Amino acid sequence: KQWYQRRVAITAGDTSNTSVLLVDVFSAVTNIKKNDIVLCHDPEECEGFIVKRVTAMAGQFVQLDPHEEPGPYVARHSYEGRLSVPTGYCWVEGDNRSTSHDSRAFGPIPLGLVKGRALCRIFPWPKVLLKSE
Repeated sequence: KQWYQRRVAITAGDTSNTSVLLVDVFSAVTNIKKNDIVLCHDPEECEGFIVKRVTAMAGQFVQLDPHEEPGPYVARHSYEGRLSVPTGYCWVEGDNRSTSHDSRAFGPIPLGLVKGRALCRIFPWPKVLLKSE
């Protein structure tokens, strides 16, 4: 039998953008893959956590949008509009790119900072679960 530990994570943007997620807390970070939504220790604030989507894994390239203002990390480390994710790291970005503080600002996340993968959103209720009137 394999047992999983679950945690609830509350993510807060502004007051209209708060979500409650069920997070699978795991010890083996080898299960992370591109497009997973993960709970990570904030690399800039040791007591904080962030929830972001994994957009690239070690050995993959991040293709940058030339029409987008680059974040501080991207401005210093990109070459010809691309970045390579180093071994032992992943690249995370928020789904709301225009307001997200993510790897474009602080760089790739060490896999050791990843604490879990979001399984589902508990609140607000997914529209598919709401009965239409």
